Amino acid sequence: MSNEEMDKKMEFIVEHQAKFAAEIEIMRETQAAESKLWSQRYDRLSNALIAVVDIVGSLTRAQMRTDEKVSLLEESFARLAQAQARTEESLKILINVVERHIHGNGGAESPA
Repeated sequence: MSNEEMDKKMEFIVEHQAKFAAEIEIMRETQAAESKLWSQRYDRLSNALIAVVDIVGSLTRAQMRTDEKVSLLEESFARLAQAQARTEESLKILINVVERHIHGNGGAESPA
């Protein structure tokens, strides 16, 4: 192999090595950019997930307060229904007494 052929082969190898090195650098830059992009997306996703968890927590606390209020209302309605039943019973008794008094003159004979 002559010096000229050797020089051409070496030049060919050097050119390909330079091209390969340039392509490696481009790949590194691309990888760094993609890594940064994925990192930003991960951060946004992480922040969004934290926000969703906060919202769910707030909704859960609000639902618990609502459940407590509904429970108190149910108890109040039950007491109100019992009081209404006692009032109705007392009213029936009073009506019976009044009707006996009016219709029966309280047990006395009506004047002629």
